Amino acid sequence: MADRYDVVILGGGLAGLTLALQLKRANPDVSIVVAEKRKGPAPLAAFKVGESTVEVSAYYFAEICGLRDHLENDEVVKAGLRFFMPAGDNRDIARRVEWGSPAIPPFHSYQVDRGLFENELADRCRAHGVEIQDGAFVDGVELGDEEHTATIVRGGPGGERSELRGRWIVDACGRAFLLKRKLGLLKDVEHTINSSWLRLKGGLVIDDWSDDQAWQERLLQPRIRHQSTNHMLGQGYWVWLIPLSSGSISIGICADPRYHPFDEISTLDAAIDWLKEHEPQVGEAVDSRRSDIEDFLKIEDYAYGAKQVYSADRWALTGEAGPFADPFYSPGSDYIALGNGCITDLILRDLRGEPIDERVKQFNDMFLESFDWVLTFYTRQYEVWGNPQVMSAKLSWDFLVYWGLKAVRFVHGVWHDPDFMAEVREDLLRGHKLNARVQEFFREWHAIDDREAENRHVNPVAFPGLVARHLDLETPMDREAVKGRMKENVEFMEAVAVAFFHKAAERLPDGDPVADKAINPYAISLDPGRWEADGLFEGQTMTVDEALSKTEGIESLWLDRLPVTA
Repeated sequence: MADRYDVVILGGGLAGLTLALQLKRANPDVSIVVAEKRKGPAPLAAFKVGESTVEVSAYYFAEICGLRDHLENDEVVKAGLRFFMPAGDNRDIARRVEWGSPAIPPFHSYQVDRGLFENELADRCRAHGVEIQDGAFVDGVELGDEEHTATIVRGGPGGERSELRGRWIVDACGRAFLLKRKLGLLKDVEHTINSSWLRLKGGLVIDDWSDDQAWQERLLQPRIRHQSTNHMLGQGYWVWLIPLSSGSISIGICADPRYHPFDEISTLDAAIDWLKEHEPQVGEAVDSRRSDIEDFLKIEDYAYGAKQVYSADRWALTGEAGPFADPFYSPGSDYIALGNGCITDLILRDLRGEPIDERVKQFNDMFLESFDWVLTFYTRQYEVWGNPQVMSAKLSWDFLVYWGLKAVRFVHGVWHDPDFMAEVREDLLRGHKLNARVQEFFREWHAIDDREAENRHVNPVAFPGLVARHLDLETPMDREAVKGRMKENVEFMEAVAVAFFHKAAERLPDGDPVADKAINPYAISLDPGRWEADGLFEGQTMTVDEALSKTEGIESLWLDRLPVTA
């Protein structure tokens, strides 16, 4: 058995296997070994968190890794992301404000059973010539000038030891942090959230939780809610419900310890009690079927950063071995897609004899900057999770930012092009500067408008400007078209921010005191004492009429204007 390879990948989970497959599909001559500590195939339905894909990761798995046939035939095609705001004691799902598509979106994303999916990945890797050594515990890594060495132990402590040597070494071992700890690359982040989760054999069908006819008829396609990644929201927490093709359902709690201490969810009994209190329809279903619980896992303070992820010395981090933000919006697999694309580019260039020093710097900057930007969706934001009006706006905003600034670049093949990045950088920085201000604004909005709301459906399809950014992912575009579209997207975001400001300002003591003035979207705040100093009426400004004319349909996000639907 050869012990010297072009690439040694430490970890045979989702990140490591997709990287191996992507490399082999790009260049079949690259020699790759994957060292995985688990012996044999992964178990179904009781394995790892991270079952939901969104547009970037769905495209990556389907097209770049070539798994569309498996995803369409053997996994669950999603009915998008769906969100339920709190209403009363949360015992009637039909009363809750619902944000979600009335039909399965045309751009498919998927719920993946991680065991089934990773076993399929392993089979395809082997078919492409990847060597997978299972039952191989990585005991140590030594980085050298010409090649790197990983020491492998088989058979448990004191077992057989061997070495794998490679020109490149990639840490895909998740939270073991082999290289991150060795090189001192762990970086703390402000975001502090805890989680616990389980799988329930036999699943749950939330479409059966209410027989209210109006609630059932909200959707154009009947009984598709259970196919969504469902988010049950409350102040300081959310609960996920993700169906798996094996027939089980993944149920998880993510909670801000400022509102819900970790010991309230850190054991199975405590988590079920917590669910029965905060999400009784979920909790009572789980409690009545304890014999169907297949596993229970937990993690405290799950978010972290990384100081560096790629090196010209031919090592890299991917997946959870790099940074991790939050499972809300399912970005974890997106960062596998983004990161593996960077690593594949660097490895192939190096093996061709090209210098990579400058590209390593560019990719580190691009990837870590993107991670810092996505953290703004979550940091200090769990406090607004239970606010129906603010969350209806925030969800729409966050998807607008995601589709309009990140997904459009990835799907159309320019995310990994540093030259393109330089060409659109001004627009990208404007967009993310605006996003940072709007995320702060959502917390201010929550502070002055915490009205309860019930029996409403926020249908994103009713907001054409948002739908257009999603349809862009299916529309062929060359790099010039993507560049132009990104500029338009930032301008659209500016108009949305102004519309949000005026809607929220209605809740100020004297109503909207500046309804007749042009507003700078980059200076919006609900603290009138900041307006002059922040330049609310200076620079690039827009009136509310101008904003509304550019954001037709945005009124569909205002709960006080939506009819009662159930």
